[in-house]
Amino acid sequence: MSTTRQSEVLCTAISAPPTHTDGILNGIDLVTGQPIHHDPFTAYQRKTVSSPNVVVLGDVGKGKSALIKTVYVYRPLAFRNRRTVVADRKDQGGEGEYSELCRQLGGQPIRFQVGEGGSRINLLDPVIGVSAESATQVAGQLQLLRAVVHAASGAEPDSWQGAALRTAHLRALAEAESAGRTAVVDDVIAALRLAPPVEMFGDVATSTARDRFAEAALSLAFDLERVCGDDLAGLFDGPTSKDVRLADRLTSFDLSQLPTEGPAIPLVMTVLNTWLTNLLRRRRGWQTTFVAEEGWHLAEGVGARLFQRNSKLARGIGLANVVALHHLADIPEDSPAVAMLKEAETVYMYAQAREDDASRCVRLYSLPPHLLGDLMTLQQGVCLLRIGSGAPLLMQHLRSSAEVALTDTDAAMTGAGEGGAR
Repeated sequence: MSTTRQSEVLCTAISAPPTHTDGILNGIDLVTGQPIHHDPFTAYQRKTVSSPNVVVLGDVGKGKSALIKTVYVYRPLAFRNRRTVVADRKDQGGEGEYSELCRQLGGQPIRFQVGEGGSRINLLDPVIGVSAESATQVAGQLQLLRAVVHAASGAEPDSWQGAALRTAHLRALAEAESAGRTAVVDDVIAALRLAPPVEMFGDVATSTARDRFAEAALSLAFDLERVCGDDLAGLFDGPTSKDVRLADRLTSFDLSQLPTEGPAIPLVMTVLNTWLTNLLRRRRGWQTTFVAEEGWHLAEGVGARLFQRNSKLARGIGLANVVALHHLADIPEDSPAVAMLKEAETVYMYAQAREDDASRCVRLYSLPPHLLGDLMTLQQGVCLLRIGSGAPLLMQHLRSSAEVALTDTDAAMTGAGEGGAR
């Protein structure tokens, strides 16, 4: 026995499509059998969502990567004004798993690695350094320098260190400008070793204050020299590499060879996100998707705060952030990442075997309690898709045989073919 409303799905003549048809094809609604079309840019234009940011949740191997590679990387290239930037963390045979896809689509991956042979990003590059709050290069660059210091020492700079870093930064910029070049981190390190400016203390300051300032500056110089010269050698210790650009429709930053432990990945992600958002503020007219497939490094620290801040800018600069996470329950309740997860209005929820992960998902997105069991037992390639404030859709993600060949990193081993996504 069923109600008239429930019986609508039994008759396709009166069963309404679950979404509008002007978005990107995602898959099939397993309740109505009808196609699901969605992407955050067209949904934002239709006012279906107020935030263009996207979250993809679920255990390893349930279909997150296949969804992202097709719906948020490959298919959007059919639109004239779309491009995608990927922070590629997964190692696939000695390079990032997006590297071959990037080459097949006419691009060249940008490889970061500690030591020689990789690409560099200059923390004092004028393109990177614009602050979201003040729109000045100085504030944005200082924010990134403080992030490196935090990574080096494990703590935020104190008031003396903050003053020393700010003074050295301004000195470095002035010295480089007078030499007709762009300042680099080594200029800041050199400036930290100099005596405090006379005008900073004047005649009223005691020698103790000057000594304390000099001690703070020298400790910062040691920290920056160590982290940029040893732990992060080859990443930030020079001018920005010429291959770091947004000219291609698909730009893949290969982070797969960076050490999992330590400051390298969080700092590179912080710099990339800041660089991208600030560049887009200057160059309007494109709709850009930023993909972070392993988003755990955005869950805490300075990276989380910056990513949350930049996510709020997304509407104004034509940016959709797509973040994939495995274990939602591992993110602290007070993490800035929680606000970012709540703000996202496109959420794909794949199978989560751990009850604490599924329960956190139900609470975070105010899902009906009975969906807890469904979240823990979803089949591979099937997810709950929540768009805006609408009820979750039970979706089977589909790929063509051509997309399987382009996006499946282990198709030869699994024999995967046309249809269901991994």
